[in-house]
Amino acid sequence: MAAEGAPLIAWTPAQAEAAGVRTLTLAAAPVQPGAGLVLQGQVELPPQATELLSAPLAGVVQQVLVAPGERVKAGQAVARLLSPELLAWQRELAQAQSQARLAASRLARDAQLHAEGIIPAQRLQDSRAQDEQAQLAVQERRQALQSLGLAGGGLQPQVLLRATAPATVLEVSAVPGQRLDAGMPVARLARSGRLAIVLQATPGQARSLRVGDALALEGCRAPARLAAIVPQVLGANQAVQVRADFTAAEDCLRLQQFVQATVLPAPEGANAAPAGPSVPVQAVVRQDGKAYVFVRSPQGFVPTPVALDGAAQGAGPQAMQPVRAGLKAGDEVAVGGIAALKGAWLGLGQEGKAP
Repeated sequence: MAAEGAPLIAWTPAQAEAAGVRTLTLAAAPVQPGAGLVLQGQVELPPQATELLSAPLAGVVQQVLVAPGERVKAGQAVARLLSPELLAWQRELAQAQSQARLAASRLARDAQLHAEGIIPAQRLQDSRAQDEQAQLAVQERRQALQSLGLAGGGLQPQVLLRATAPATVLEVSAVPGQRLDAGMPVARLARSGRLAIVLQATPGQARSLRVGDALALEGCRAPARLAAIVPQVLGANQAVQVRADFTAAEDCLRLQQFVQATVLPAPEGANAAPAGPSVPVQAVVRQDGKAYVFVRSPQGFVPTPVALDGAAQGAGPQAMQPVRAGLKAGDEVAVGGIAALKGAWLGLGQEGKAP
């Protein structure tokens, strides 16, 4: 798409061939700028997929029931603790239940006495308040034991630590015989079904990516999904960090594994930002701070100004430069003999003749 009034390099096909000029007809631009982009990254465990099992109260590790790398089911026991403090919790529940029964009996008796006009209403209100407090005390202590997986149906000094979801054991930090304070870690688990892939892109590549893009991973049938593009660059290498989520039930990735991800084209009908065509980087010449491409016309070649769209994608002779404006699909642009064309354009050779 030549600009009106642009200078013409009036070469015949024979002259262009003698100057080594090669051309390329631009194909229709993809609707997804990042399609085909290849990124390098590493598999990580997102914080929301990490489960840390810790001692709910002070005690001694009696038995460790799993090993690193082992898969566990939801509710499966991971370790057994022996805790005298647990006995105190159970005793307090039994005492609270006894006080609650006594308060309930007193309330029933006072309600009957008040109905017969023997005691004043104030005494009945006091009995009702004591009954409510006793019931709350029972509820509080029962919930504390239920959080440990105990129903409170008897005294027992052992507590089992259980996985809350299907997971893989990453690390076991406690050993049998070790004394633990409340809150000390016992095991770290990776919940199944979610991994993060942290990738690096150049600023130009990042501009062509969109949250939701599908990424093909080597060795995996299911794609990952681009979840976030960090709005800053890394100070060490000026790369932009992007994160993709992999949630497929497929055992094809390992934590800390280096992976290669390829951006897949969006399915037909999906909303995507339109993009201009791309040209080989060697087709672009610069003059007076502007970028130009030599477009073939019936009379020769026209130096056409173009607006570039970010950095080139790829490396070496296959690198392609996205163009935002100035070209359209079907334009025939010069990709070889560029030096000869530029020389003729700037008047370094005889006008109308090949150098």
